[in-house]
Amino acid sequence: MTKTLRLNSLRTEIEQMTMEIIHLAGKRSALAEEVIKEKLRTGSALVNRGVERHLRNKVIEQCERDHQDSSFALRLLNELISESVRIQQTHTIPEEPVNAYHMFVKANALEKAGREIIHLEVGEPDFGPPVEVAETLTKAATEGHAGYTQSAGILELRTKIAEHVNEKHEINISAEQVTVTVGGRFALYLCLVTSLKPGDEVIVFDPAYPGYSDCIREVGGRPIHLSTRLEDNWSPDIGQLEDCINKTTRMIILNSPSNPTGKLLSNSTLENIVELATENDIQIVSDEVYSEFVFSPHSSILEFPQCSQVYINSFSKTFGMTGFRLGYAISDVDTILKMTKLQTLSLTCASEFIQYAGVKAFDCKKEVKQYTGTIEKRQEKVNKLLDRLPVSFHRPDGGFYIFPMLNSEDETGLEFADKLLTKKGVAVVPGTGYGQEYTRFFRISVCQPENQLVEAVNRMEAILK
Repeated sequence: MTKTLRLNSLRTEIEQMTMEIIHLAGKRSALAEEVIKEKLRTGSALVNRGVERHLRNKVIEQCERDHQDSSFALRLLNELISESVRIQQTHTIPEEPVNAYHMFVKANALEKAGREIIHLEVGEPDFGPPVEVAETLTKAATEGHAGYTQSAGILELRTKIAEHVNEKHEINISAEQVTVTVGGRFALYLCLVTSLKPGDEVIVFDPAYPGYSDCIREVGGRPIHLSTRLEDNWSPDIGQLEDCINKTTRMIILNSPSNPTGKLLSNSTLENIVELATENDIQIVSDEVYSEFVFSPHSSILEFPQCSQVYINSFSKTFGMTGFRLGYAISDVDTILKMTKLQTLSLTCASEFIQYAGVKAFDCKKEVKQYTGTIEKRQEKVNKLLDRLPVSFHRPDGGFYIFPMLNSEDETGLEFADKLLTKKGVAVVPGTGYGQEYTRFFRISVCQPENQLVEAVNRMEAILK
């Protein structure tokens, strides 16, 4: 047999095998349809981790018998499981959960119709950027700093960022370990794209910012939700975390203090998570955009260099620069180079004059202290006001948010949020936007003046009487 005939024969065999796989995948999808019918009939849960664990073990056993690496097979299994879940969701979840953006759009529509709305749905500080930042922005733009920069950001800004975290956390980060991004969310996206392969799993602690799961799915990963509970003060169960880890777990996302609960991970919890991540070669992505708004001593992932990590922060919250769209990531040099390369391909760089405004922001320590003091005072005020309402909540350790639970089981958080907006003109976010099981919760943002916060809680009380 000539080389050409041999090659054609192999290609034909691969083609036949591929068609068999496609045929079997179709049969598997049809079985998934039957499974959901049985689940609906029996009231079974949509996701069964025990069944998934059994399948995973069977795949590993098969790979061992066939003397092949299980990594690809397990990622393929996750893709199949994700497709089964997608099929089942078409029967059980008619629409996506209502999140902050949906409530913001609905509230704005009412405003345009002439209603006065108190906005407690969006985590956008009302204090705006420091005056010196705005002046620097204008000066930079008018003096010719409006061109392309290095994709990683101008050296002055990366140096300022490194100096800031080094002083705050007593570490030794270099400017080469920093990349400047178009907002903190894009830093997260860059990290996911450069670190994940299709079928890889990422552990997320619920309730969580919905953008995490959205981005994970968008890049072909699979979010694994580990629920935390109000009864446990939103502390994650390390034993449950360990049970979630397998050979396809590539990443754990942390958000401390949390959006929406305001929970700050304790040092011991953080140490346990780092230990598990290090033992299992898992990268930790730590979203610390609210870290300046913390009301007690705390640690950063940057203080645990033994683990693979990506630290994410933003100028939006700390400096009131939401519309500037300026964020940054810190990691090892190789990871930063990969993230920067992707930013080069997609957005080129953050705007030059905005980066110069970011440099000036780090000099505005007085304003930051004022901003953080304002948020802490508002948190304390709203906490006291909520004590008289029929709700239960964990007093936030930091951040912009409070995540109360309605004590009554007669009304969901979604129903309450809708009634509060349409009848009383106060916008909050239903808890299911942060996890399907938080049906009786809602999120409050304290980013409005104190008099509006007081009025908003008074209107909540009127609804809950």
